Amino acid sequence: MSTKIKKKKTLKTLKTCKKYISQNTLHHHQQNQCHFRVIAPNSVEIEFSVLAVIKIFCCGVCFPAILVSRFKGIMKFVSCFRNFNSSERHLLQIKFWKPHEILSSKHDSLFYKIKSANVKQSQRKAIIMKLKHQILRRGQKQDYLHVGSFQEAIRPVLLMAQVFALMPVNGISSNSAQDLKFSWTMVRTWYSFVITVCFGICSGFNIVFAFRGVFSFDSVEGIMFYTSIFLIALIFFRMSQKWPSLMQQWQQVEQALPQQSSEMERSWLAHRIKMVLLVATTCSLTEHLLSILTIVYYVNRCPRFNNQPIDSFLFSNFTQFFYFFEYTTIMGILGKIINVYSTFAWSFNDVFVMCLCLAMTAKFRQLNDFMAKYVKKPTSRAFWIERRRTYRMLCRLCGAVDDTIAVATLLCLSNNLYFICNKILKSLQKKPSFTHTLYFWYSLIFLIFRTFIFALWAAAIHEESKRPLVIFRKIHREYWCSELKRFSEEVNADCTALSGMKFFYLTRSMVLSVAGTILTYELVLLQFNKKDLVNDCQ
Repeated sequence: MSTKIKKKKTLKTLKTCKKYISQNTLHHHQQNQCHFRVIAPNSVEIEFSVLAVIKIFCCGVCFPAILVSRFKGIMKFVSCFRNFNSSERHLLQIKFWKPHEILSSKHDSLFYKIKSANVKQSQRKAIIMKLKHQILRRGQKQDYLHVGSFQEAIRPVLLMAQVFALMPVNGISSNSAQDLKFSWTMVRTWYSFVITVCFGICSGFNIVFAFRGVFSFDSVEGIMFYTSIFLIALIFFRMSQKWPSLMQQWQQVEQALPQQSSEMERSWLAHRIKMVLLVATTCSLTEHLLSILTIVYYVNRCPRFNNQPIDSFLFSNFTQFFYFFEYTTIMGILGKIINVYSTFAWSFNDVFVMCLCLAMTAKFRQLNDFMAKYVKKPTSRAFWIERRRTYRMLCRLCGAVDDTIAVATLLCLSNNLYFICNKILKSLQKKPSFTHTLYFWYSLIFLIFRTFIFALWAAAIHEESKRPLVIFRKIHREYWCSELKRFSEEVNADCTALSGMKFFYLTRSMVLSVAGTILTYELVLLQFNKKDLVNDCQ
C-alpha cells in the first residue's frame, strides 16, 4: 500500500514539474535542444525528452526533491514528455538546487546549455563540422577589438608560460579578474609541480657533479644555470597563488583611470607585449638552435657511442645525470625535454618582468596624458583631488607588483650579470669552429641587449611616476590651488619604482651603475685569464 502511495505522489510531483516547464518555456528560442538533470535524494538521475530552452527564475523558488523509487515511475515520467516531439527524442535533465546554492546572474536567472544525447551519426558529423567552422572561421571585426585591460594584454604571455609549466593559473582567457584562480586540483598545477621537481633534481645533480670533479669557474656555470632555473620555477609557482588578487587590484585601478577613447590606445599595450614575446621567443629559439649545432659538432668529432649519433647527442645534453646512472634512450629524451624547458624558463623570467614594466609604465602614462590635456584649461580643486587619488592607487599597485615580483627581479639581474661576466671572460678563448664562434657572440650580444632593455624599461616606471612634476610647472598661476601643492609634494617625495627585494631600486642611475660594475669585474677577471683554452673532446 505504501508503495502505491509513493508512486502516486511521485507522478503528481512530476506532472507539476511538467506543467511548470511548459509554462516557462521561452518561445522566442526556436527548437533548441537543452538538457537538465533531476537528482533525487538517493542520487537517482531521471532522463526524459523535450525540445525547449527553459529559463528558471530563482527568486525564492525552490523545487522539492523528486522521489524516484522504481523504474516504472521513470518510464511513466518519460512518456509524459513525448508529446513535445514525437519524431526525434532528446534527453532532458533537470537538476534542483537549494536556494543558498544558486549562483544567479544579474537578473536572478539560470540558463542551461544545449546538449543532445540521442543524436545520429550524421548529426554528430554536422556538429563536428560546425565546431571546426567556428575554430577555423574568418576573423571578424569584434575579434580585433580590445578592451584595453592588462589581463587581456598579458594573456599570450601566460598561455606560453603554461605550455612550459609556469604560472598555473586558471581563467587567463577571461577578461575579468574574478575568473582567475589557483587550485591544487587542476591538472596544470600538478604539471607545473612535476616540472619544478625535475628542475630541482637537475640542480642537485649538477651540484654533486661539480664537487665530484675538479671544481673550477667553468663548473660553476652549470650550477648557476640549473639552480637559477629551479628558483625561477619556484618563484612563478608561488606567484601564481598571488596572481588572482594582484589582478583584481589591477582591475580596480584600471576602472579608476581615465577611459581610453580610441581603439589604437586600447590595443597599444597588447600589441607591444605581443611583439616583445615574439622577438624574445624568436631570439631564444635561435640561440637554442645554435647551441644544438655546437653539440652536433662534438657528436660528429668525438661521439660517445659509435654509429649512434642520436644517443650521443642525447647523452651530451644530460651528462651530469649519466655520470651517476647508466644511459638509456628514454632518460636521454627526458633530459633533452628538461633542457628545452630550462632554456625557456631562463628567458621567460626576463620577458615576464619586462611585460609588467611596460604595463605599469603605460598606466602611469595614461594618467599623465590625461592631466596634460588640462594644463591650460580652468580646473577645480575637486578635479585635482580625484587625480591625486588615482595617482595614489597607481603607487599602491606598483608597490603590490614589486612585492610580488621582487625576488624574480633580483634573480633576473644577478643571473644576467653573472653570465655576462662569464661570457666576456671567455671571449678571448679560441673556439673550435665557426659555429661555436657564432653561437658565443650571438648569445653574448643577446644577453647584454636583453639585460639593458629590461633595466631601461624598469627604470621607465620611475621616470613616468615623476612626470606629473613637469605637468604641474606648466599650470597657470590663477589655476594653482592647495591641492596641487599637496599633489606635487607627494610626487616629489615618493620613490615609485620596482626593486630587487628593496636592496636597490631600478632607476636610470642604477643602469649606469650596473654597466660600471660589469666593466670593473671584467677588468679583474681578465687578469686571471692566462690560458688560451681550446675546447676539445676532453
